[in-house]
Amino acid sequence: MKTTKKWLSGLGLITLGLMLASCGNQTGSQAKNKTLTVTASQAIATANPNKADDIASQAAIAQFMEGLYTTTQKGKVVPAIATKIVKPTNGGKTYTFTLRHNAKWSNGQKVTAADFVYSLRRQVDPKTKSQEVGHVAEIQNATAITAGKKSVKTLGAKALGKYKLQLTLTQKVPYFNYRLATEIYPLSQSFTEKYGNKYGTSAAKTLSNGPYVLKGWDGTGDTWKYVKNPYYYDHADVAIKNVKVETVKTNSTAQNLFESNAVQVTQITGTQVASAKRGALKHDLTITKLNQLYFMPWNNKRTATKNADLRRAVSYALNRNSLVKDVLKDGSTPATSLVPTGNTKNPSTGQDFNTDTGNLYSYSPTKAKQYWQKAQASLGKHKLTLQLLTNDNDVNKSVAEFIQAAIEKNLTGVKVNVKSVPLTNEISTLSKGNFDFATLAWSSDFQDPIDFLNKASITNSVDFGKFQDADYEKLITTITAGTQSKTTRYQSMQQAAKLVAEKQGVTPLYQTAAAHLISSKVGGVHFTLLRDALYRYAYWK
Repeated sequence: MKTTKKWLSGLGLITLGLMLASCGNQTGSQAKNKTLTVTASQAIATANPNKADDIASQAAIAQFMEGLYTTTQKGKVVPAIATKIVKPTNGGKTYTFTLRHNAKWSNGQKVTAADFVYSLRRQVDPKTKSQEVGHVAEIQNATAITAGKKSVKTLGAKALGKYKLQLTLTQKVPYFNYRLATEIYPLSQSFTEKYGNKYGTSAAKTLSNGPYVLKGWDGTGDTWKYVKNPYYYDHADVAIKNVKVETVKTNSTAQNLFESNAVQVTQITGTQVASAKRGALKHDLTITKLNQLYFMPWNNKRTATKNADLRRAVSYALNRNSLVKDVLKDGSTPATSLVPTGNTKNPSTGQDFNTDTGNLYSYSPTKAKQYWQKAQASLGKHKLTLQLLTNDNDVNKSVAEFIQAAIEKNLTGVKVNVKSVPLTNEISTLSKGNFDFATLAWSSDFQDPIDFLNKASITNSVDFGKFQDADYEKLITTITAGTQSKTTRYQSMQQAAKLVAEKQGVTPLYQTAAAHLISSKVGGVHFTLLRDALYRYAYWK
């Protein structure tokens, strides 16, 4: 599930450039007006940046919204609505931005500092019920406001003028520039309040400030469009005027559409990837490792799944190497910790985070049986039926079937029923706590272990399973306090990764990789570790 970057995509899941040298490659008005057709593995759940917690929605929002910063194709943070990259003051806690005067909403109104303040306040307001308050948790008083302990007016976000914005953080945050580039967006107060809770539930109830405007999405449909925004400050460098998106959930359909030139960009998985590597499509294939981890949350409000020995038994029953090699076959790698490989290096040695942790999630049928016996004793039952909740696309169904078979093979007496539903239904079900265990993916827009480690923290808005451990929470609090040296903070994150593995607060499965087919007729479409492609930089060759 390019799922829930975050779901899950994000799911997620930006490849940007400041200038399009490609614009000179256009072959006339006919080519410029030609629609680019691409696929998505999931439909949009919401167009509201305050609430989007799945990859499909976040990837879509990135096409028609823009924040203070953005990133280049190489992943470097660069100015967007802000005129320059700000050097924070006050010990790294205060950022003061000057906004460009030519940034406009798609209705022609100016984008102002007040729009950012309104959006941030709305995001932390408990009435909004945002699943993405973690994106702004480092801003002063955000956590207290979300908990209902302080007024939204106390948030560390101030408009010092029409085009001057000041953000004050609770402590120095080493990755905050990435937040500004990929996770924080403005909202027009007048337009948003016109629709209230219905804002972002359809294209008509959404306002854009980015290169495109969302069109043709009724809130539930599987197709939509991005149409060039004439008010975008850099609209002259947006080469493709219309992008059509079609939701495709089956691998064979995605490849067939690409081969018939019905779509020019699509994602494939499994056997299609292996086949493409060897066949005629090998020159159109690109595989990208993602800063995304697929994992299983456990419902700690239910007796069986709250049992740590049961969770340990399930983890040991899963042969993650077999999962990636025999089922996924798309370049994904088995999870060895709750942090993706390549996310972070040891500041002292330069070694990868997971080299230092070692494999915390090995396969051992023997240990699986031993922990299942312990669970049977403490639960007072020898048989158990569990429901595995998952997303209904091909990849998720295959992963769920693998998990089901592995558990039933290695844990005698355990029966697993798989419930596959659309992503929006899955997120809703998880939010209500109406599940035993589930499959989910988290995609991070910045490289720091904390964005994965906090998925098992009760303070995180997407801790759907409500796992809560005092020692773990103490570590998370220490890591996020901003007072440790780089080396000490790294050591604390190592401890947290090992502790969550021991307690099985959530159970990692694999680090994802994305395999895309990109037509040779199209340029400027790039996928990176951190972000999905932005079609604002695409062009017809």
